[in-house]
Amino acid sequence: MRVIGSAGPLSIFAVILVLAGSPGTGWSAPPPVIAVEVEGNVRVDRASIVNALAWRVGDPWEPNLVTESVKAVYALKTFSRVGIEEEMTDAGVVVRVLVKELPMILGISFAGNKALDQAALKRVLAFKTFGFFDPVDLRKEIDAVVRAYRAEGYYDATVTAEIAEEKRGVRISFTVKEADKKFISEVDILGNRSLDDRDVKKAMEVSEVGPLSWISSSGVFNQDLIDDDLMRIKLLYMEHGYLDVTVDQPVVTPHPEGKGLYVAIRVQEGTQYRIGDVRFSGDWDGIPEFRRDEMKAGTGDVFKRGVLMGDIRMLENSYRDQGFAWARIDPGTLRDPERAVMNLDLRLTRGPLVRIRRVQISGNAKTRDYVIRREVRLLEGDLFSQKKLDDSRRFVRALGFFDKVTIDVQKTEEGLADIKVVVEEGSSGTLTAGLAYSSIDGLVGTLQLAQSNLLGRGHRLKLDTEFGGEKSSYSVSFTEPRVFSGNFSLTVDAFDRRREYSTYDEDSQGGGLRVGYRYSDFSSISLSYRYTDFNIFDVDIDASNLIKEQEGRSATSSLTFAYRYDTRDFPLDPRMGWVLNLSAEVAGGILGGTNDFIRNIIEASYFRPLFGDLIGSAHLEMGAVNAYDGDSLPVSERFFMGGLYSLRGFEYRKVGPLDEDGEAVGGNRSFLLNFESVYPLIKDANIRGVLFFDAGNVWADGEEVDVGDLRYGAGFGFRWYSPMGLLRLEWGFNLDPEPGEEKPGWEFSIGSLF
Repeated sequence: MRVIGSAGPLSIFAVILVLAGSPGTGWSAPPPVIAVEVEGNVRVDRASIVNALAWRVGDPWEPNLVTESVKAVYALKTFSRVGIEEEMTDAGVVVRVLVKELPMILGISFAGNKALDQAALKRVLAFKTFGFFDPVDLRKEIDAVVRAYRAEGYYDATVTAEIAEEKRGVRISFTVKEADKKFISEVDILGNRSLDDRDVKKAMEVSEVGPLSWISSSGVFNQDLIDDDLMRIKLLYMEHGYLDVTVDQPVVTPHPEGKGLYVAIRVQEGTQYRIGDVRFSGDWDGIPEFRRDEMKAGTGDVFKRGVLMGDIRMLENSYRDQGFAWARIDPGTLRDPERAVMNLDLRLTRGPLVRIRRVQISGNAKTRDYVIRREVRLLEGDLFSQKKLDDSRRFVRALGFFDKVTIDVQKTEEGLADIKVVVEEGSSGTLTAGLAYSSIDGLVGTLQLAQSNLLGRGHRLKLDTEFGGEKSSYSVSFTEPRVFSGNFSLTVDAFDRRREYSTYDEDSQGGGLRVGYRYSDFSSISLSYRYTDFNIFDVDIDASNLIKEQEGRSATSSLTFAYRYDTRDFPLDPRMGWVLNLSAEVAGGILGGTNDFIRNIIEASYFRPLFGDLIGSAHLEMGAVNAYDGDSLPVSERFFMGGLYSLRGFEYRKVGPLDEDGEAVGGNRSFLLNFESVYPLIKDANIRGVLFFDAGNVWADGEEVDVGDLRYGAGFGFRWYSPMGLLRLEWGFNLDPEPGEEKPGWEFSIGSLF
């Protein structure tokens, strides 16, 4: 049998033989079913068939249930014929089920497929090898293969199927004609008056072909996405008050002016509705925190469902923050087409005050309960608060070692509720490797081993090493973020570094101790002590006087006071929020050491969604360091700039003061400004595109700090949150190159999870 495009219907016969009872049996009531026999089944077990019947042994025999039982057995989708007979005996009725099984699928194959391999195509089929072949479903399987091709841009792909019958079953052969891959050249919105094409297209997932179509799905015609887009367009119009809007199915034709597809979507907007009367009913009276005046939706405003739901959430949360955990507002709506208004009735059901009975934590196979519990802002006996519940979800997620965090409230009895914290643990350790090249250090490899949840106790351990022909560095750091689960933190670190410059070499060894105190959910302070021993040696005769003066050993002994304010929603991958760091460092004097200086640094970052999934961020960093007691500032304590993590488009450390040989000597004043926009190019693969603009410079002691001296860089890049970790690949352009400056080209780093 050959099927082209669809399978012809297969006639199915159901034999239902209801025999009249033998005369003279003497039954005054329905006789019982004394046995159920099954004939014809080979691969399907008897129990599955019997369980589908409407009777069981011992039940009264009801002939009117025969049709229902036949349909139930057919619903198993394993038989081409089903019949039921009855045999009346003196003891009762013997029910006999006669079946014929569907043929077995011996194999599934594809021919003509190049863009999609056989494994990918078999995954979209409901048919499976050694399963049952029902010809009625063949059309659905052909359509599934066609949809898979259209999702990849092969809009004109056709699929046929051939069924080869054998003694033991059938073999199915699909033949694919892929045709050329086609993209959407133009999406045209017809009938829209209040919203222009650009506004409508921004709400759609399907888009016109773009410059990055080779790595993304932009421009591909996907019927499933189109169906979703029609609903998105409808919701967009409803958000602008057009409650009667209709959106027609798209008309897809070859583009009249060239290659690709032309997609036309017609919209009938209807009438725009505004808000009419607003009525408040239910339990509104007697609550001090009454916030109706803060509503954004009011009489005369365009009816926007999203704005109204935002107001409802705000009002509900105002009561839930006072302990009414089950406060609920049911919005009653009454449309008045003649006046083109929507009248509202907001009915509040307040419910009882609720206290927390128990906090339950699950899903944490590695992490200790107390590590999670100390981030939960609701404790046993507390009055419920929606804000504290939301903060708890945020702070547990911010720990950084859970892939998924769910925190819900569950009613137990009147006035009591449990907090359910369910986590899904992910990788808390990272192994990060990278390569960089600069004229100072040559080719340098980096390796970082970090564990943010050591032994499941929330401890952080980090080991760093850098190695290359002209540079080596080793460091170790350990942090206890909550000493005795309180608000104090403790960090200890040690390091050993060596670097070879063109005119001298430098060694530095040392360590530090930092004690922090978290005095609110967003603010913390810290006090740090650092001791570093420096040694500048192998100074060339051509080295600058500054380097020659600093040859030999020196030491920095310093105290740093720092303040931090952090409101980011997720520190590892923020979408919104602020982070501010202020620090003041004093070295020398009564602290000892040979280097006397004061350093102040201000650093701030801001994140926010620009529109949709496009995230914008700005980062500002300013620093000043000054020697005192007539001391000169050592090169090792100065500011440097340039490279992947500061001013992109410039060589590493090459922005700022240089000596007569072009060697970076650092400066006393620093200013850096970074702007970024990040957008997901391929969501499923976590690949994001980055556009950036940087400005900054470093000034020497005595130089006037002038914004006219700022250096500018801009560029683009990609960030892939792969199974191996974060891959950064960025290209920066020097926007105001000076003679002799080299272009760094691509810079990258890669990390892997373990």
